[in-house]
This record gives sequence, structure tokens and C-alpha cells, in this order.
Amino acid sequence: SEAVLWTIWEHTGNLKAATEATCALMSSASFEEAIKLHPPVHWLSVLYARQFVIHMNKMPMSDLFEPPDVKKWKPEAQDCVVQTYACLPWEDELPKHIKSNVVKDCLRLAHDVARNGLDENRPHHGFVLIVGDEKALAVCGKSGFNPFFGHDLRIDNPGAHDTLRRNAFHADGAIVVDGITGRVVASGWFVGDIRLGGSEGGARSRSAKAIAQQAGNCYVMKASEDSRGKLVLHLGTKSQAFHGTLLPAPPVPQCELAG
Repeated sequence: SEAVLWTIWEHTGNLKAATEATCALMSSASFEEAIKLHPPVHWLSVLYARQFVIHMNKMPMSDLFEPPDVKKWKPEAQDCVVQTYACLPWEDELPKHIKSNVVKDCLRLAHDVARNGLDENRPHHGFVLIVGDEKALAVCGKSGFNPFFGHDLRIDNPGAHDTLRRNAFHADGAIVVDGITGRVVASGWFVGDIRLGGSEGGARSRSAKAIAQQAGNCYVMKASEDSRGKLVLHLGTKSQAFHGTLLPAPPVPQCELAG
């Protein structure tokens, strides 16, 4: 059984061949020692093992199944190379109610919090940040206590990131930002229906997947509690892991006065 290479596994029963066959034996301990000698192979093997276990848990109780398709790997279980500069994923596919500059401001903040934690050296405990249509989202969920209600804090305002670190990322529930204006709509916000998030993962992961497909599609950023920079991004049904710094904005051209 391949499973013995990737997870805790106990063989039960006996295998008998119905026809003449060839059997190859591999020691799981020897395999482990061999791949550790080659870091790139070890890294890829760890990624595959995570996907194998996710795939195996979907199958009936058996060791006979097709291996996971690399095209369908789950981003939650993927590591990603830290990129010095990265483009905004799906920038050309954003819906009309989401502006790229708002998403970029939110992504820079989310990545910074995931990597460096909160103010006063406090660690974050995982979070979800939603960029979408404020009015459409109003019927998709709600906040308990919302410290941003009645205020007009914009994600690009001076000091806005520090305010959010102190008052938003420590709470349960998501942070919601309007995709056009960049106004911080709410924190402690919970999506009402997570069925579109599937049955895998925790409540935060399922909620992030679900709300990305609601309110005309939202751009969602999720960090797990143990993240030190990695985010999982969702837009509609698309998902990918992200760990990098966005390309800086091009300089604004300066007009010269005629002398």
C-alpha cells in the first residue's frame, strides 16, 4: 500500500493475486531516510503527503485508489515559495464591484499581519479579510459587536492599518472592506451560509470559500493560526496559496513647468 509512505498505516488482512503478478517491496523507513538526503525531493514529498492524506480521507475505507491529481491539490495544504515581488492574483478577473487598488491595500496588510503579527509583538490567531460589495454582503452575514459601525475608516487612510491591527484582527469573525470605496465595513463578521465552502477544513476555511462565491463574488484572504506569512486567497471558485510582496505601484509621473 502506498499509504504507508505518507501517513500512519497498519496493514490488515492478506493480499492474494488472482493471476500471475509482480510485487515490489519498499521499506518506508529506508524511503524516508533517502528523501531526507535531497532537500528539494524532501520538500516535494511533504507537499504530496499532505495532499495524499486529504485525498485518502475522501475515499471509502480502502488502500486501492488513484493518487491525488496535482491539478486539484488543495491550497490550504500547499507550501509556497516566498516571492520577493508578486503580481496580484486574478487582477484581470476582478468583478466590477472590486477595485484592484483596494484589494492590494488589503493584501499588503493581511500579509504583514500574517508574517509579523499584531501590535506590541502579539501573535495573530488566524483571520479572514473579505473585500466585496458592502450592500450585497449585508444579506450574507452579520457582526455581533462591530466597532466600525457608523465610522468612515478607509483602508488607504493614514494610520488605518494600525487601527485595524488594534481593533479588528484580534476578534473572531471576518473583517469586511467595501471593494469600491475601501471603507472598513465591519469586523467580527460571520457568514450566514457556509454550504458553498464544502465539508473539508475548519469553520474559518469553509466560511472563506463560501463567502468568496456569494455577493457577486468576493476577494477573500485567509491566514491560519500558524501562518507566518502564507495566505490562502479565494475569488469566486478560484483558490491559491500566496506568500510574497506585491509589486510596488509605478511612480506617478511629475509634470515639469515650462521655464
